[in-house]
Amino acid sequence: MKILFAALTVFLFGSQPLFALTAEEIIKKSEAAIQGNSQVAVVEMTVKTRRWTRSIEMKSYTIRKGKKSFVEITAPVKDADNRFLLIDRQMWHYVPKLQQTIKISPSMMLQSWMGSDFSNDDIVKESSIVNDYTHHLIGRETVDGYECYKLELIPKPDAAVVWGKILYYARTNDYLPVREEFYSEHNVLKKYLTTSNFKQMDDRVIPTEYKMETVKKKDRYTLMILKAAKFDIEIPDRIFTLQNLKRK
Repeated sequence: MKILFAALTVFLFGSQPLFALTAEEIIKKSEAAIQGNSQVAVVEMTVKTRRWTRSIEMKSYTIRKGKKSFVEITAPVKDADNRFLLIDRQMWHYVPKLQQTIKISPSMMLQSWMGSDFSNDDIVKESSIVNDYTHHLIGRETVDGYECYKLELIPKPDAAVVWGKILYYARTNDYLPVREEFYSEHNVLKKYLTTSNFKQMDDRVIPTEYKMETVKKKDRYTLMILKAAKFDIEIPDRIFTLQNLKRK
C-alpha cells in the first residue's frame, strides 16, 4: 500500500512531493534567499504613468535580526538626502527641505512611499511575513513559466499589519518569490508585486526587478531595479541611529 501511494504521488506531482516542506519553512527559505542576515543594496525606482515618468536612486541597509533598516535617497538632487530609519516597529523620515524628522505612525505604514505604488511598509519591511502571519501551503501553480508553491498568509490576531491576506508564490526549485498579491481585510485584491530578471548578485541568484501595480490604477506602475547588493556583511551600528538620520 505504501509503494502504491508513493507511485501515485510521483505520478500526480512529480518526483518532489507536493507538501515536502511546511508553508512556514518555504517562507523562511524564501526570505533568507533574497535578504540574507544583512543586506546593503543600491536600487533604482521608477514610477511610470501614462503622462510622466519619475526615477530616484537610493541606498539601503538592512539587518534582519532586530528589524533594522535605513534607506537614503541619493538622486536626483531635489530628492537627495531624504532618509528613512526603522528600528523594530518605529519608523522615522528625515525631510531635508524642512530639516525636520517626522515619526511615521503605524496608521501611515500603508501610505505611498515617495509617490510610488510601494508603501512605507514595503520599503522598510516593518511587518514580517515570517513572524506576523500564519502560513498555509494551498498547492502549486505555474506563474510566468515557473512552477511555484502557492501560499496563503493570514495575519496573526495581535499582529500590527496592513493586509488582511497575502498570496505568495515561490519557485519550487529555489523558493525565490515570483508574485505576491495583497488583499484588504475584506478580501479585495489591492495590489500585486511581480519579480523578474533572476541573476547572480553577490553570492546568490535573486530577482533583480520588482514591479508593483495597484489594482485601481491601471495606467501606472512602479519598477524597482536592484543594481548592486552585498549580503551577510557587517553593518556598523551607527548607520541605524537618529544621529545618522539627521546628519547634514
